[in-house]
Amino acid sequence: MEPGSKLNGGSAMLKRLRDRHPMAYCVFSEGLFFVIMLLESTLLAFGLVAAGVDVMQLDDYMLSAIQEMVGVAVALLLLWRTGRLGVLRQRGAGFFGGLLVGMYPLVIIGYNLAFRLMMLPVGQPMRPAGLIAWFLLCFVLVGAAEELLFRGVIAQTLLEHYGTSRSGVWKACLISGVLFGAGHLTNLFSSAPFGVLMQCAFSFALGCLLAAIYFRSGNIWVPIFLHALMDITSMLYGGLYNTQSVSEAVSSYDASMLLSVLIYMIPTIFLLRKKKIGEVALYFGEDGKKMAR
Repeated sequence: MEPGSKLNGGSAMLKRLRDRHPMAYCVFSEGLFFVIMLLESTLLAFGLVAAGVDVMQLDDYMLSAIQEMVGVAVALLLLWRTGRLGVLRQRGAGFFGGLLVGMYPLVIIGYNLAFRLMMLPVGQPMRPAGLIAWFLLCFVLVGAAEELLFRGVIAQTLLEHYGTSRSGVWKACLISGVLFGAGHLTNLFSSAPFGVLMQCAFSFALGCLLAAIYFRSGNIWVPIFLHALMDITSMLYGGLYNTQSVSEAVSSYDASMLLSVLIYMIPTIFLLRKKKIGEVALYFGEDGKKMAR
């Protein structure tokens, strides 16, 4: 059998799974995403050790950035093999129009960023510029990888299955939010269990909000931008001064993080109110589906 035939066969299988069993396709996509990233990080570590490199001396953000590059590739592969790469070209309300839709999280991010910048330690040496660049690149790639998968692949698959009615949009948001929250269980390998559970809870609500912004804006680059900026802001001290790693930050989460569920769900309800829900069909109705192919 020719290699091209195998590729076409794989594409047909993915499309059938997506069309006939969308929930199974979403779970499969998420599983594939994390398994491949885990395999990549394991193989990279073994390869570096075999080459005589002291892995413990390497920057965590650099290693994470490489891992997230693989995640972006997996998400793009899923979009490509199911004929959905068009989501990258879909303009919807436009980028700046989409930011108006996502104004609520943007304001929160701006407030947190301003507060953190004002509270930067005085006199403490910053990390080298090259390592700060890896920190920034890492979270840009996190935003891209996770949004392409959870919004571009999963949320859109669910929306096409349930439809653009109010109940259909809500089902797509909530289920994709659950899968997004569950995806953070992988942090159990490196962080305290209670902190990870708190992260899963507020990640569920954040996933719902980002899905609502994606559906209302019709532009995947808007949630990618917001997600990356949110992560950079939350880890700013660690990225600039190496004061705290991501695993340490997750381990520090306590029950107060549950407040974030309300902070993210209230604007989700506002974005998906009855008066505005019809706008989703503009980007994800029959014409929108054609644009995403």
